[in-house]
Amino acid sequence: MNLIEKLKTEVERYQNKGFLKAAMAVCALTALSEGKVSLSGRYRIDAIIETMERLRIYDPHKAVEILDDFLADLRSDHDRAAIVLEQKIARYAGDYKSARTLLRIAYLVITADGAIPPGRMQSFNEISVSLGVEPAEIWQKLANPTAE
Repeated sequence: MNLIEKLKTEVERYQNKGFLKAAMAVCALTALSEGKVSLSGRYRIDAIIETMERLRIYDPHKAVEILDDFLADLRSDHDRAAIVLEQKIARYAGDYKSARTLLRIAYLVITADGAIPPGRMQSFNEISVSLGVEPAEIWQKLANPTAE
């Protein structure tokens, strides 16, 4: 890799680091919304990390490390950590494409087990509101992608 390619990768990483943290914040808040992370939820998060185009410039282990840190923070002081994570997510409120991607992540994590507990739905609604998106409207679009 020549110097120009290295610089391009570094710039992309810098530009997307906030999005990586917002995506991991979404994963942490939705996965832990019922008090524990299910095995299927964790598998779904791992699949998301591996496939997200905007996160491919990162080592997947870095994303997992960020996620694990966020989960630990939520377990130790949920209310305080949730505020910090919601702030990371809310930075994308004015960016429709980023907000839509973050809500797709939330939807995939929430639906990983099949049944959707009330705590996870509440988490989705809170994330939607923080992104400036009507929760019922975006849920309908995500649940019925052919209806868009």
